[in-house]
Amino acid sequence: MSGKRFVTIAEYSRLTGLSYPTIKAALERGELRGVRTEAGHWKIDLQSESSPDYSGLARQLEDQGRLLAKLCQHLGVVQ
Repeated sequence: MSGKRFVTIAEYSRLTGLSYPTIKAALERGELRGVRTEAGHWKIDLQSESSPDYSGLARQLEDQGRLLAKLCQHLGVVQ
């Protein structure tokens, strides 16, 4: 994980694999803790109590990847 406390949405997306719109929506709903800069850009607080468990996110992404691979195999789609 990053050594920084605050990261941009793009950096957070690279860290978690979540999409930009998903992260922005979570910030706007208050599901993810962040602050807005004077320029109106979001900075996500990685040390917040509401920050997700990254290992849990990684497991979920791995599970989804396995399910997607099985679906592709079932449908005959080449990955």
